[in-house]
Amino acid sequence: MVLNGGDVSNEVETFDAFVARQRSERAASRPDGDGTRRTPVLHHLPRLADRLILGGLRFRGYTSRRLPTSVGMLHALEAKGGGELPPVLVLHGLSAAGQYYESVLRRVRPHVRRVIAPDMPGHGYSELPPSGLNHDTLGIGLREGLDQILDEPVVVFGNSLGGAAAVRYAVERPERVLGLFLAAPGGAPMGAEDLVDFVDDFMLSNHGKALDFVDRLFHRPHPMRHVLAWGVRQQFGRTGIEDLLRSLSPETLLKPEELEQLKMPVFVVWGEADRILRPEHRKFFEDHLPPHAEVHRIEEYGHAPHMSHPDCLTQRLIEFTRAVANQR
Repeated sequence: MVLNGGDVSNEVETFDAFVARQRSERAASRPDGDGTRRTPVLHHLPRLADRLILGGLRFRGYTSRRLPTSVGMLHALEAKGGGELPPVLVLHGLSAAGQYYESVLRRVRPHVRRVIAPDMPGHGYSELPPSGLNHDTLGIGLREGLDQILDEPVVVFGNSLGGAAAVRYAVERPERVLGLFLAAPGGAPMGAEDLVDFVDDFMLSNHGKALDFVDRLFHRPHPMRHVLAWGVRQQFGRTGIEDLLRSLSPETLLKPEELEQLKMPVFVVWGEADRILRPEHRKFFEDHLPPHAEVHRIEEYGHAPHMSHPDCLTQRLIEFTRAVANQR
Protein backbone atom coordinates (compact mmCIF):
# COMPACT_ATOMS: atom_id res chain seq x y z
CA MET A 1 0.00 0.00 0.00
CA VAL A 2 1.47 3.31 -0.79
CA LEU A 3 0.36 6.70 0.18
CA ASN A 4 1.31 9.57 2.43
CA GLY A 5 -0.23 11.35 5.44
CA GLY A 6 -3.78 13.84 9.85
CA ASP A 7 -7.28 14.83 10.24
CA VAL A 8 -9.10 17.34 8.09
CA SER A 9 -12.66 16.47 9.09
CA ASN A 10 -13.72 20.09 8.72
CA GLU A 11 -13.22 19.66 4.96
CA VAL A 12 -15.54 16.65 4.58
CA GLU A 13 -18.48 18.42 2.96
CA THR A 14 -16.40 20.48 0.58
CA PHE A 15 -14.24 17.57 -0.50
CA ASP A 16 -17.20 15.21 -0.91
CA ALA A 17 -18.88 17.74 -3.13
CA PHE A 18 -15.65 18.05 -5.09
CA VAL A 19 -15.38 14.26 -5.50
CA ALA A 20 -19.04 14.02 -6.52
CA ARG A 21 -18.53 16.67 -9.17
CA GLN A 22 -15.47 14.92 -10.59
CA ARG A 23 -17.33 11.60 -10.67
CA SER A 24 -20.24 13.25 -12.43
CA GLU A 25 -17.94 14.85 -14.98
CA ARG A 26 -16.20 11.59 -15.68
CA ALA A 27 -19.49 9.74 -16.09
CA ALA A 28 -20.71 12.48 -18.38
CA SER A 29 -17.52 12.46 -20.43
CA ARG A 30 -18.79 11.41 -23.87
CA PRO A 31 -17.77 12.15 -27.43
CA ASP A 32 -18.60 15.62 -28.67
CA GLY A 33 -20.01 16.24 -32.07
CA ASP A 34 -16.52 16.24 -33.56
CA GLY A 35 -15.79 12.82 -32.12
CA THR A 36 -13.41 14.04 -29.42
CA ARG A 37 -13.81 12.97 -25.81
CA ARG A 38 -13.58 15.37 -22.91
CA THR A 39 -11.61 13.93 -19.96
CA PRO A 40 -11.58 15.64 -16.54
CA VAL A 41 -8.11 16.95 -15.73
CA LEU A 42 -8.06 15.17 -12.35
CA HIS A 43 -8.29 11.83 -14.13
CA HIS A 44 -4.70 12.35 -15.27
CA LEU A 45 -3.28 13.66 -11.98
CA PRO A 46 -2.10 10.31 -10.55
CA ARG A 47 -0.13 9.55 -13.70
CA LEU A 48 1.29 13.07 -13.84
CA ALA A 49 2.35 12.80 -10.18
CA ASP A 50 4.00 9.45 -10.91
CA ARG A 51 5.99 10.98 -13.74
CA LEU A 52 7.15 13.83 -11.53
CA ILE A 53 8.33 11.40 -8.84
CA LEU A 54 10.09 9.25 -11.42
CA GLY A 55 11.73 12.31 -12.95
CA GLY A 56 13.01 13.38 -9.55
CA LEU A 57 14.49 9.95 -8.91
CA ARG A 58 16.23 9.93 -12.27
CA PHE A 59 17.67 13.35 -11.49
CA ARG A 60 19.15 11.84 -8.32
CA GLY A 61 20.90 9.07 -10.20
CA TYR A 62 18.27 6.33 -10.52
CA THR A 63 17.91 4.51 -13.81
CA SER A 64 14.92 2.66 -15.25
CA ARG A 65 15.36 -0.89 -16.45
CA ARG A 66 12.88 -2.63 -18.74
CA LEU A 67 13.17 -6.36 -18.21
CA PRO A 68 11.53 -8.75 -20.70
CA THR A 69 9.51 -11.55 -19.09
CA SER A 70 7.07 -14.12 -20.41
CA VAL A 71 4.17 -11.98 -19.11
CA GLY A 72 5.36 -8.61 -20.41
CA MET A 73 7.98 -5.98 -19.69
CA LEU A 74 8.84 -5.45 -16.01
CA HIS A 75 10.01 -1.97 -15.00
CA ALA A 76 12.56 -1.56 -12.21
CA LEU A 77 14.39 1.36 -10.67
CA GLU A 78 17.96 0.93 -9.57
CA ALA A 79 20.77 3.12 -8.29
CA LYS A 80 24.31 2.75 -7.11
CA GLY A 81 24.62 3.20 -3.36
CA GLY A 82 27.19 5.02 -1.34
CA GLY A 83 28.15 2.30 1.14
CA GLU A 84 29.61 -1.18 1.43
CA LEU A 85 26.61 -3.05 2.81
CA PRO A 86 24.83 -5.61 0.58
CA PRO A 87 22.27 -4.40 -1.97
CA VAL A 88 18.70 -3.89 -0.82
CA LEU A 89 15.71 -4.91 -2.94
CA VAL A 90 12.40 -3.17 -2.14
CA LEU A 91 9.11 -4.93 -2.99
CA HIS A 92 6.00 -2.73 -2.86
CA GLY A 93 2.43 -3.35 -1.77
CA LEU A 94 -0.80 -3.82 -3.73
CA SER A 95 -1.53 -1.15 -6.38
CA ALA A 96 1.72 0.63 -5.53
CA ALA A 97 5.05 0.91 -7.36
CA GLY A 98 8.72 0.89 -6.48
CA GLN A 99 9.05 4.66 -6.63
CA TYR A 100 6.45 5.08 -3.88
CA TYR A 101 9.03 3.67 -1.47
CA GLU A 102 11.40 6.56 -2.09
CA SER A 103 11.37 7.25 1.67
CA VAL A 104 13.06 3.87 2.20
CA LEU A 105 15.34 4.02 -0.84
CA ARG A 106 16.67 7.50 0.01
CA ARG A 107 17.57 6.60 3.59
CA VAL A 108 19.10 3.22 2.82
CA ARG A 109 21.05 4.18 -0.31
CA PRO A 110 24.03 5.88 1.40
CA HIS A 111 24.78 2.66 3.32
CA VAL A 112 24.49 -0.04 0.65
CA ARG A 113 26.14 -0.89 -2.65
CA ARG A 114 22.92 -0.75 -4.65
CA VAL A 115 19.16 -0.29 -4.30
CA ILE A 116 16.60 -1.95 -6.59
CA ALA A 117 12.85 -1.28 -6.66
CA PRO A 118 10.82 -3.16 -9.29
CA ASP A 119 7.20 -2.54 -10.23
CA MET A 120 5.32 -5.82 -10.08
CA PRO A 121 3.44 -6.88 -13.24
CA GLY A 122 0.43 -4.64 -13.83
CA HIS A 123 1.77 -2.05 -11.38
CA GLY A 124 3.61 1.22 -11.90
CA TYR A 125 5.35 1.24 -15.27
CA SER A 126 5.34 -2.54 -15.71
CA GLU A 127 3.11 -3.97 -18.43
CA LEU A 128 -0.18 -5.68 -17.76
CA PRO A 129 0.21 -9.38 -18.64
CA PRO A 130 -1.60 -10.19 -21.93
CA SER A 131 -3.54 -12.97 -20.22
CA GLY A 132 -4.51 -10.67 -17.35
CA LEU A 133 -3.15 -9.91 -13.92
CA ASN A 134 -3.57 -12.71 -11.43
CA HIS A 135 -1.64 -14.49 -8.70
CA ASP A 136 0.27 -16.63 -11.20
CA THR A 137 1.22 -13.97 -13.74
CA LEU A 138 2.32 -11.59 -10.97
CA GLY A 139 4.60 -14.23 -9.44
CA ILE A 140 6.04 -15.37 -12.77
CA GLY A 141 6.80 -11.86 -14.01
CA LEU A 142 8.41 -10.76 -10.76
CA ARG A 143 10.55 -13.88 -10.49
CA GLU A 144 11.76 -13.68 -14.09
CA GLY A 145 12.53 -9.98 -13.75
CA LEU A 146 14.45 -10.38 -10.49
CA ASP A 147 16.46 -13.26 -11.93
CA GLN A 148 17.72 -10.82 -14.58
CA ILE A 149 18.43 -7.73 -12.50
CA LEU A 150 20.03 -9.30 -9.42
CA ASP A 151 23.74 -9.92 -9.97
CA GLU A 152 24.53 -10.74 -6.34
CA PRO A 153 22.55 -11.82 -3.26
CA VAL A 154 20.41 -9.09 -1.68
CA VAL A 155 18.55 -8.18 1.47
CA VAL A 156 14.87 -8.05 0.54
CA PHE A 157 12.49 -5.51 2.09
CA GLY A 158 8.83 -6.37 1.49
CA ASN A 159 5.69 -4.56 2.63
CA SER A 160 2.17 -6.03 2.50
CA LEU A 161 1.83 -7.82 -0.87
CA GLY A 162 5.56 -7.27 -1.25
CA GLY A 163 6.13 -9.19 1.98
CA ALA A 164 4.36 -12.26 0.62
CA ALA A 165 6.26 -11.90 -2.66
CA ALA A 166 9.55 -11.64 -0.74
CA VAL A 167 8.85 -14.88 1.11
CA ARG A 168 7.97 -16.69 -2.12
CA TYR A 169 11.11 -15.46 -3.88
CA ALA A 170 13.26 -16.49 -0.90
CA VAL A 171 11.74 -19.97 -1.04
CA GLU A 172 12.23 -20.25 -4.81
CA ARG A 173 15.66 -18.58 -4.98
CA PRO A 174 17.28 -18.91 -1.53
CA GLU A 175 20.76 -18.44 -2.99
CA ARG A 176 19.80 -14.91 -4.08
CA VAL A 177 18.42 -13.76 -0.71
CA LEU A 178 20.77 -12.85 2.15
CA GLY A 179 17.98 -11.80 4.47
CA LEU A 180 14.29 -10.91 4.65
CA PHE A 181 13.00 -7.72 6.25
CA LEU A 182 9.20 -7.84 6.25
CA ALA A 183 6.93 -4.93 7.21
CA ALA A 184 3.30 -5.97 7.71
CA PRO A 185 3.69 -8.92 5.31
CA GLY A 186 0.60 -10.23 3.57
CA GLY A 187 -0.15 -13.74 2.37
CA ALA A 188 -1.29 -15.40 5.62
CA PRO A 189 -3.74 -18.28 5.12
CA MET A 190 -7.48 -17.64 5.23
CA GLY A 191 -10.52 -19.79 4.69
CA ALA A 192 -12.73 -19.10 1.69
CA GLU A 193 -15.29 -16.96 3.57
CA ASP A 194 -12.65 -14.94 5.42
CA LEU A 195 -10.78 -14.35 2.17
CA VAL A 196 -13.91 -13.02 0.48
CA ASP A 197 -14.42 -10.57 3.36
CA PHE A 198 -10.77 -9.56 3.24
CA VAL A 199 -10.81 -8.92 -0.51
CA ASP A 200 -14.03 -6.92 -0.20
CA ASP A 201 -12.17 -4.48 2.06
CA PHE A 202 -10.17 -3.46 -1.02
CA MET A 203 -13.21 -2.83 -3.22
CA LEU A 204 -13.41 0.92 -2.75
CA SER A 205 -16.65 1.72 -4.56
CA ASN A 206 -17.07 5.18 -3.03
CA HIS A 207 -15.15 7.89 -1.21
CA GLY A 208 -16.43 6.79 2.20
CA LYS A 209 -14.99 3.29 1.79
CA ALA A 210 -11.71 4.72 0.53
CA LEU A 211 -11.56 7.08 3.52
CA ASP A 212 -12.15 4.20 5.92
CA PHE A 213 -9.40 2.23 4.20
CA VAL A 214 -6.92 5.10 4.55
CA ASP A 215 -7.83 5.55 8.23
CA ARG A 216 -7.04 1.87 8.82
CA LEU A 217 -3.58 2.27 7.29
CA PHE A 218 -2.25 4.55 10.00
CA HIS A 219 -1.87 4.77 13.76
CA ARG A 220 -3.82 8.05 13.79
CA PRO A 221 -5.82 9.99 11.17
CA HIS A 222 -3.64 11.46 8.45
CA PRO A 223 -3.86 15.24 7.85
CA MET A 224 -4.49 14.63 4.14
CA ARG A 225 -6.78 11.63 4.57
CA HIS A 226 -9.34 12.84 2.01
CA VAL A 227 -6.72 13.44 -0.65
CA LEU A 228 -5.16 10.06 0.10
CA ALA A 229 -8.57 8.39 -0.10
CA TRP A 230 -9.10 9.90 -3.55
CA GLY A 231 -5.64 8.76 -4.62
CA VAL A 232 -5.89 5.22 -3.30
CA ARG A 233 -9.23 4.83 -5.02
CA GLN A 234 -7.58 5.79 -8.31
CA GLN A 235 -4.80 3.28 -7.70
CA PHE A 236 -7.13 0.43 -6.83
CA GLY A 237 -9.18 1.28 -9.89
CA ARG A 238 -6.27 0.53 -12.21
CA THR A 239 -6.87 -2.16 -14.79
CA GLY A 240 -6.02 -5.56 -13.36
CA ILE A 241 -5.98 -4.80 -9.63
CA GLU A 242 -9.47 -6.15 -8.98
CA ASP A 243 -8.69 -9.17 -11.19
CA LEU A 244 -5.60 -9.85 -9.07
CA LEU A 245 -7.61 -9.68 -5.87
CA ARG A 246 -10.35 -11.91 -7.26
CA SER A 247 -7.73 -14.47 -8.36
CA LEU A 248 -6.71 -15.12 -4.76
CA SER A 249 -7.87 -18.36 -3.18
CA PRO A 250 -6.89 -20.28 -0.05
CA GLU A 251 -4.59 -22.36 -2.27
CA THR A 252 -2.61 -19.32 -3.45
CA LEU A 253 -1.75 -18.05 0.04
CA LEU A 254 1.40 -18.86 1.99
CA LYS A 255 1.78 -22.29 3.57
CA PRO A 256 3.37 -23.01 6.97
CA GLU A 257 6.10 -25.06 5.32
CA GLU A 258 7.13 -22.10 3.18
CA LEU A 259 7.95 -20.08 6.29
CA GLU A 260 9.50 -23.02 8.11
CA GLN A 261 12.06 -23.67 5.38
CA LEU A 262 13.53 -20.14 5.40
CA LYS A 263 17.21 -20.49 6.31
CA MET A 264 18.31 -16.86 5.91
CA PRO A 265 17.91 -14.22 8.66
CA VAL A 266 14.33 -12.93 8.92
CA PHE A 267 13.20 -9.73 10.65
CA VAL A 268 9.50 -8.85 10.84
CA VAL A 269 7.96 -5.59 12.05
CA TRP A 270 4.24 -5.70 12.74
CA GLY A 271 2.28 -2.62 13.72
CA GLU A 272 -0.09 -3.00 16.64
CA ALA A 273 -2.15 -0.28 14.92
CA ASP A 274 -2.39 -2.24 11.64
CA ARG A 275 -6.10 -2.52 10.84
CA ILE A 276 -5.66 -3.82 7.29
CA LEU A 277 -4.28 -7.18 8.34
CA ARG A 278 -5.83 -9.28 11.11
CA PRO A 279 -4.26 -10.42 14.42
CA GLU A 280 -4.48 -14.02 13.19
CA HIS A 281 -2.32 -13.07 10.22
CA ARG A 282 0.44 -11.95 12.58
CA LYS A 283 0.04 -15.15 14.60
CA PHE A 284 0.61 -17.22 11.46
CA PHE A 285 4.03 -15.64 11.01
CA GLU A 286 4.86 -15.88 14.72
CA ASP A 287 3.89 -19.55 14.82
CA HIS A 288 5.57 -20.76 11.64
CA LEU A 289 8.68 -18.68 11.04
CA PRO A 290 11.85 -20.59 12.04
CA PRO A 291 13.28 -20.06 15.56
CA HIS A 292 16.01 -17.71 14.33
CA ALA A 293 13.45 -15.23 12.92
CA GLU A 294 12.63 -12.07 14.88
CA VAL A 295 9.09 -10.65 15.06
CA HIS A 296 8.75 -7.19 16.57
CA ARG A 297 5.38 -5.70 17.48
CA ILE A 298 5.52 -1.91 17.39
CA GLU A 299 2.68 0.01 18.96
CA GLU A 300 2.75 3.14 16.79
CA TYR A 301 3.16 1.37 13.45
CA GLY A 302 0.20 0.85 11.15
CA HIS A 303 0.21 -0.98 7.83
CA ALA A 304 2.45 1.53 6.06
CA PRO A 305 5.33 2.36 8.43
CA HIS A 306 7.47 3.50 5.50
CA MET A 307 5.10 6.46 5.28
CA SER A 308 4.36 7.18 8.93
CA HIS A 309 7.73 6.32 10.52
CA PRO A 310 10.34 6.20 7.73
CA ASP A 311 13.32 7.15 9.92
CA CYS A 312 12.63 4.51 12.55
CA LEU A 313 11.80 1.83 10.01
CA THR A 314 14.80 2.36 7.78
CA GLN A 315 17.17 2.54 10.75
CA ARG A 316 15.98 -0.95 11.67
CA LEU A 317 16.48 -2.05 8.06
CA ILE A 318 20.03 -0.65 7.95
CA GLU A 319 20.92 -2.32 11.24
CA PHE A 320 19.48 -5.62 9.99
CA THR A 321 21.43 -5.35 6.74
CA ARG A 322 24.63 -4.64 8.67
CA ALA A 323 24.03 -7.66 10.92
CA VAL A 324 23.43 -9.86 7.87
CA ALA A 325 26.65 -8.63 6.28
CA ASN A 326 28.60 -9.38 9.46
CA GLN A 327 27.34 -12.97 9.44
CA ARG A 328 28.79 -13.72 6.01
